[in-house]
Amino acid sequence: MNWFPIHILIKDLSFLLFYLKIMKYNLTNETFLPEIVSSFPNATSISFLEMIQASLFYNIIPIVVSLGVYYPIVRLGKLLIKHNSKLQLIATGFALTLITPIAYLTMGGYDITAPKKAELLAWFLNFVFSIFIYYLLNSKSNEREVSKASDVSADN
Repeated sequence: MNWFPIHILIKDLSFLLFYLKIMKYNLTNETFLPEIVSSFPNATSISFLEMIQASLFYNIIPIVVSLGVYYPIVRLGKLLIKHNSKLQLIATGFALTLITPIAYLTMGGYDITAPKKAELLAWFLNFVFSIFIYYLLNSKSNEREVSKASDVSADN
């Protein structure tokens, strides 16, 4: 839980960063399609700093929402899954990562009727990366909490 600001930034910014990287290097052969060129003409020449700036600009609302619901989701995960710390971390990381696509859908910033390969790949990478980072950042602190709880229950 100590690393929550880092996880929020990673999970909320990584979708757009992955998407822009995929489009820059034309990994899904979509960069030069007419609809992409008309709406995103500089896809292949965008710099990494511009990618970060665009990600911050377009993800202000998901970041604010994440700040508001992060702690309740973590607490709920600890209440629902008490004994298996690995499962608890993965399930909590998944629930926290869902905040971003839900915010995109409610803001109207994502066209669900015509998902492109690059967007689907970016969402997949976002979920894997975010859950991995959440697990990595919280595995040691979660193990300490579980060992403290078992020590307290053993003393009683």
